[in-house]
Amino acid sequence: MKKTIVISLFLLFGLSAFAQNNCKIADELPIKLMSAEIKRGFKTFKKQNPPLYYLSYQYYTSDFSRISVAEEAASSDRRGLQRTQLTVLPRVGSPALDNTRRLTAMSSVDDRLTREKMPAISGDGKAFSTALWRATDAAVKKAQEDLDGVKAEKLTAPKRFDDSPDFAYPPVEHFCRTTEFATFDYDKIKAMLVKASALTKGKKFILDSDFSFEREVGYRYFVDSRGTQLKTPQQEVRLSYIVSGKTENGQEVSRYEGYDVLRPEELPSEEKLLADVRKSIDELEQLVNAPEGEPLEAPTLLKGRAMAVFVHEVLGHRMEGHRQKMEDFGRTFTDKIGQQVVSPILTIVDDATLAYFNGEPMRGFYEYDEEGVKARPVTLVEKGVLKNFLMSSSPIKNFPASNGHGRGDSYNRPVARMAVTRVIAEETVPYEELEQKFLQEIKRQNKPYGFMIEDLSGGFTMTETYLPQSFKLEPTLMYRVYPDGRKEVVRGLDMVGTPQVSFNKVLGAANDYKVFNGSCGAESGWVPVSGIAPSVLLESMEMEKKSKSTEKPPLLPPPYSLNKGVSK
Repeated sequence: MKKTIVISLFLLFGLSAFAQNNCKIADELPIKLMSAEIKRGFKTFKKQNPPLYYLSYQYYTSDFSRISVAEEAASSDRRGLQRTQLTVLPRVGSPALDNTRRLTAMSSVDDRLTREKMPAISGDGKAFSTALWRATDAAVKKAQEDLDGVKAEKLTAPKRFDDSPDFAYPPVEHFCRTTEFATFDYDKIKAMLVKASALTKGKKFILDSDFSFEREVGYRYFVDSRGTQLKTPQQEVRLSYIVSGKTENGQEVSRYEGYDVLRPEELPSEEKLLADVRKSIDELEQLVNAPEGEPLEAPTLLKGRAMAVFVHEVLGHRMEGHRQKMEDFGRTFTDKIGQQVVSPILTIVDDATLAYFNGEPMRGFYEYDEEGVKARPVTLVEKGVLKNFLMSSSPIKNFPASNGHGRGDSYNRPVARMAVTRVIAEETVPYEELEQKFLQEIKRQNKPYGFMIEDLSGGFTMTETYLPQSFKLEPTLMYRVYPDGRKEVVRGLDMVGTPQVSFNKVLGAANDYKVFNGSCGAESGWVPVSGIAPSVLLESMEMEKKSKSTEKPPLLPPPYSLNKGVSK
């Protein structure tokens, strides 16, 4: 057995290539205008009843492009769309009780932010400042109405499990960074997507496909009533594809691949992209024709990317701090700080400062969260023992301040969310050795076969008290693995279980760390996330039948499949 050191080496990299103040924040015109308006308005709004006690603005500017190709033709080609957006977050009442309090997940409190499409800043900026004034007035009035609703709910609600304040003031920060965003050859990329799309010709089992490239780059400007002023670059660039089909009994199956990059040289070469598409098409054909699996509890090998999704879905959402004080939250781990909650083989860190891992950009990376708090690594679990929760500016018992994980999209109020979740195995073996251990475990348990999960697409995990504290995840590519090593693609099964049982059945881990880049949806909207994990062997995992559509495949194959396909 050998110690894992690759992740700790990349921890040292962190923000080193990014976190320099290379511009003067006070000279940024959006910052000047927003700071002036927030100062002017706060004098009046803090005297109202109920009073405004905190206010923040976030202003986004971006350049957006998207190319989508199907059946060798562009179904969408939009380039250089300019976007501007303002969000206003007011807090009225007091930190002890304000308009954001949610007593339950089903609370009537509205988490949506006041948003305004902003005019371009030109001349003296009066049009921009007027839009700021209009949005602020609407946001404060809405917050005052929301506080009335919170107070009404509080009158009939039982005593709170955790009566922590609703808000902890974030520290005052000043930061300014500009960057030169990489340019991409859209025509070259489009031509590559067309070639990749051509590989679907003549494949009757492919009912739909999409090959796309999306780039959005720009800046986020943040100011608040305490004096924080921030300018940070925002960039998301992704090339991706999906091919999908349907089995004879109506089950939808698909294969997806995405490549998150920041520079053109990080894109897959045409040769690699075509090879990956061919592989995905082969896997889709296997899935369409695969036998339907039978429910069984058996040893399960989660490959690296699947393990990253597993940890994100099953453990991550239960580590989000604000949930711990919601009355209908299951609180699986709320009172377990200092106790073992997962196998001692595992350490889990959420580190938004990790920009790259093994040369691959992390989609969940950021420098400051949506509440203006500096990102930092947070050790959630150390050798199986629970150490921390992910915290926004909504404090909970024994965790009085944010640790830089207040996240949300431009529509919804930020709450505690994951960013770059790293699973570190304390001891690892080469993957081949782990797979041999997997076969031995199948034999030891006298099971007819075990399960190997190549990919997970997520699913759902139940955290409310009126539901069982369980999860149901959807493998998109899985195999039955027999004791002699034979592998067979199988479909129609979901992984089910409970967090505390599942995470204590880890028998070993490989040294083959893989990355999952995606987006996560919750009450604060969709945010970019990343996961890093090795392949992990579980003593057992229960599989049950997946729900399926009653709609059968089309009677006629798609017309595109009638053409002769490109040879492999």
